[in-house]
Amino acid sequence: MMETFKKLARVVVLSAVGSVIWATPAISSAQDSVSPVREYQCRGSQGYAEDFDGRRTFLWRPQWLEAISADSERRKDAISRADKALGRGPYSVTDKSKLVPGASPDDYTSIGPYWWPDPKKSDGLPYKRRDGEVNPERSGPDFDKERLSKLGSDMEDLSVGYYLTGDARYAQHAAVLVRAWFLDPETRMAPNMDFAQGIPGRVNGRGEGIIEASDFSTVVESVGLIAPSSALGDDEMKGLKIWFAQFAQWLATSDNGTAEMQKTNNHGVFFDFYLSHFALFAGLDSVTKDITSNFPEFRLRRQMDTQGRFIAELKRTRSWHYSNYIVAGAGRLATIGECVGEDLWNAQLDDGRGLATATRFLDEYSDQIETWPFPDRDLAAKRIDRMERVHGLVDTLFARGESFPEGSQLP
Repeated sequence: MMETFKKLARVVVLSAVGSVIWATPAISSAQDSVSPVREYQCRGSQGYAEDFDGRRTFLWRPQWLEAISADSERRKDAISRADKALGRGPYSVTDKSKLVPGASPDDYTSIGPYWWPDPKKSDGLPYKRRDGEVNPERSGPDFDKERLSKLGSDMEDLSVGYYLTGDARYAQHAAVLVRAWFLDPETRMAPNMDFAQGIPGRVNGRGEGIIEASDFSTVVESVGLIAPSSALGDDEMKGLKIWFAQFAQWLATSDNGTAEMQKTNNHGVFFDFYLSHFALFAGLDSVTKDITSNFPEFRLRRQMDTQGRFIAELKRTRSWHYSNYIVAGAGRLATIGECVGEDLWNAQLDDGRGLATATRFLDEYSDQIETWPFPDRDLAAKRIDRMERVHGLVDTLFARGESFPEGSQLP
């Protein structure tokens, strides 16, 4: 197994960026599946731009944006959120009040969500794990997690507001946020996550911290949505692509990236999604194609059983959440795979396993979540509405049509 990981981790540098050499999987396509007729097509690193008036999105389907525009209540709410976002930011990793040992001001830093000070120690060190219980310290000013979350949220609100109204203020403020976080030499983040999800008293950073790159995915889509505004100039767009190319290379070559690639739980699936998404934005289409084509063999065969269960997620204290979360991550990757001609929705291993196997397993309980047979903190607390919301995103991604994410939030 480790030899396989080592083979997949090899990297060759092409010009200024890296491309991962992945093994070619042995998969087949389901014979009885019919791909839906699509009005829009994602064309490699150009995304949907050709069919979507220059809007270079990859994950955010044009139909979903049109659904917001056509719904008066959602449209009104989205514009209200964009108005509020105009008064926030910009954000920068250089805003933190202190540094993690070994980190520079431009390094992103955070602590693991489920790690708490040891009450038996005067200094609380080393921190101890409480699975499912989030330490609020990680959202404080000493770390960058909350700033990154605000960046992603505001970028989404501003870009959707611009799409709905054409009001240049929204695109211009989104550009201000991008410059501060990614481009300005005084405030930009270094393209790495060496110090993400550290554990005080144990380690300054871990591969698990890469899961926090979800907001970068939102930034990529938001930048594509404001593209017609030209709020970001050509040189700025080039600089942003270089930043994501460098970050993709860091993912593929760093110790933390290698550790995350080797994970056999939701972290491994999201690693594939992030690297595929960022590589595509940077123009590295072949990297995205290699990762997505290998996904059934490298991930599903190792992580999902014949019943569609991701066993590692069933051991968590919020087993329903994580079982849906990993399938949603696979759905995001499948959406990106469409851009490079890979049909992960219908791809099957030689024993018939595929993404449909995973969704069938979840669907058995989606209408009666209270019958979920695995230990779960939310179920014990009777927070069924919370459990229903997380499954709603899976439904949206796998519908692939005009259905829209629960709560008007884009994936």
